[in-house]
Amino acid sequence: MMKRNMLAVICGLITCGALAQGGKSQWVYKDKTGKLTYKTTPTGDRIMDFSHAGYMGGGVALPVVPVKRTVQPSGSEDDTRQIQNAINEVAAMPLVNGFRGAVLLAPGVFTCSASLTLSANGIVLRGSGSGAGGTTIKMTGGRHTAVVIGVDNTNIALGRTERADDNEEGKQTTINHDYVPAGTNSFTVADASGFAVGDTLIIRRPVTDAWIHLMGMDDMKRDGKPQTWISKSAKEVIKRKITAIDANKITVDISLPDSYNARYVPGTTVAKAAVSHRVKQVGLEDLQIHCPPLEIDYGHAPYSGIRVGGDDCWVKNIYCRETMNTTVLAGNRITMQRVRISHTFTNLGASKPADFSLEGSQNLIDRCDVTGGNTYIVWTSSLIPGPNVVLNCTFKGIGSRIQPHQRWATGLLVDNCTVADGGIDFMNRGVAGSGHGWTMGWGVAWNCIAKTYIIQNPPGAANWAIGCIGNRQQTARLFDSAPVLGEGYFDSHGKPVAIQSLYLAQLQERLGISALHNINYESNSQVAFHNKKPALTPVKTDVDKTLGLNLAFERPVNTSEVRGNTREFGGEKALDGNNKTYWATNDGQTAATFEVDMEGPVDINALKVSEAPGNRIEGYKIEAQVQSDWMLLSEGKAIGDNMVVKFPKVTAWKVKLTITKAKDYPAISSFGLYLTSKKK
Repeated sequence: MMKRNMLAVICGLITCGALAQGGKSQWVYKDKTGKLTYKTTPTGDRIMDFSHAGYMGGGVALPVVPVKRTVQPSGSEDDTRQIQNAINEVAAMPLVNGFRGAVLLAPGVFTCSASLTLSANGIVLRGSGSGAGGTTIKMTGGRHTAVVIGVDNTNIALGRTERADDNEEGKQTTINHDYVPAGTNSFTVADASGFAVGDTLIIRRPVTDAWIHLMGMDDMKRDGKPQTWISKSAKEVIKRKITAIDANKITVDISLPDSYNARYVPGTTVAKAAVSHRVKQVGLEDLQIHCPPLEIDYGHAPYSGIRVGGDDCWVKNIYCRETMNTTVLAGNRITMQRVRISHTFTNLGASKPADFSLEGSQNLIDRCDVTGGNTYIVWTSSLIPGPNVVLNCTFKGIGSRIQPHQRWATGLLVDNCTVADGGIDFMNRGVAGSGHGWTMGWGVAWNCIAKTYIIQNPPGAANWAIGCIGNRQQTARLFDSAPVLGEGYFDSHGKPVAIQSLYLAQLQERLGISALHNINYESNSQVAFHNKKPALTPVKTDVDKTLGLNLAFERPVNTSEVRGNTREFGGEKALDGNNKTYWATNDGQTAATFEVDMEGPVDINALKVSEAPGNRIEGYKIEAQVQSDWMLLSEGKAIGDNMVVKFPKVTAWKVKLTITKAKDYPAISSFGLYLTSKKK
């Protein structure tokens, strides 16, 4: 069971000043000459070199592209066409040193009812500033993404069409090692005769029954139904460039983000990669994207911000207000720098959107800022290989998390990030979603601040939290209460290590101090990390005089229906500690469901439910999700004003009220869950 303290904050570990530095990591440290030195696991694995993340492979300044067209706000109901026409005109110009030119949006408000698409190499869409007096794209019309970089079809899910570009040519060989450690730069193949220095390789690591069994992903069930973690037809795909060949030994430019164990994944193939046809050298700069504040769950939200499906692209100085699932990085070597995202309202429901979705490799999210609750701030998609880096970012919002999300991503570095109201999780999500299972291997949290950490070691892999501040938690895989999974490597926990940023240290060692200057860091020192002075959000509670602390207070909730589809009668109104507000369905409804997500395993042995005035309910049952299945806690005909039910202690991930019969529309004013003491 998770070691959870509902009232816990980062007790005494965060001060109003700078955090004391000086700890030393045993996994990455500088030797007497100042060279980075790496500890290895017993099988030879080490933390990978993350410095190749970012535009053009890291340490390269973002280009300044000359303006070729300027667009003024028209004052009309829709500026989409005139902006797109200007983009298309620049896209038809010849490439000069890899660029065609920039479209400049003048100061003012541009109303756009559809996506702006940048689908040619070497073009930039630039505003006149992301603050007051700058450029604003005001989103209206039907559901769409504000700006799409990549394919000219906004209905194609990024991460699918773009990754289909990972083709190969020439003959194929196989890795000829019993074990290739994660973090290494070299391996032996059966036959290297078809390759040359400078070739880009495509390495395909298969998904096998043996590996799925090793990972414990072949026994997942939800509601009695087997869940599929990763299809056996899938492969983990990475690309690397050959830097040396010695007989059949190949050395590549970027260390490998995963291990290759022939016992579990035999037949890992290596071939020459075909030329990529993704869009390249496209930028978005200096503007604001704005849609109306929406009191809504993200699944029904009409507007998202930016989708990048190209390689060697960048997004900088952008302010996204109110958009949901705001950014997607589906290409490679993308830099998102100083992207700010704010949500006025907390996302409704237990299911959460992602503000930064990592669906490609070698991507850098740098000095970005998110404000808003109940979100996945950063997540990863399935089988996404590193290096990917989240650097020097500040994230605020109760219940929000950096949490790799789906089916085995590898090589993520969360470096000097602050998530003071939420968590950083490298974990087994079990049957969550549609069987997300193990989400991250070979991930590193470095010198971070977070309220909580769930760092777990997958079988045959590792995850690290080094120099981090915050509460360590242990849990079983999601929706199970046992067994509690072993922790990953916590190193110098509670004391930041002397190497301020691992990414910057690796970048400087590889390319020199000029590489830091190119990305606007003067040095790898605490001065550059303004987010190390976080302000904690005060913790609110709801306490019943008899039953104690309400463990359901302000939890995410999913409901089958909301009266009038307005926040006024949303499910969260039954969890706000105010008996004058309530969740309700529409007139004529006689059945409904109300499901509270406990966001982790929580012990409960009592509940209290109150109907809103009217007492309409004539049949109900209340169940807890325990060990991936539902356990009945209470069943009856009436709820009334203050129904209290006590039961033997259970460890619940979710609790669901099912209303089976009602005179008219059901309405619940309060729903509380408690762990009472024996004295009570």
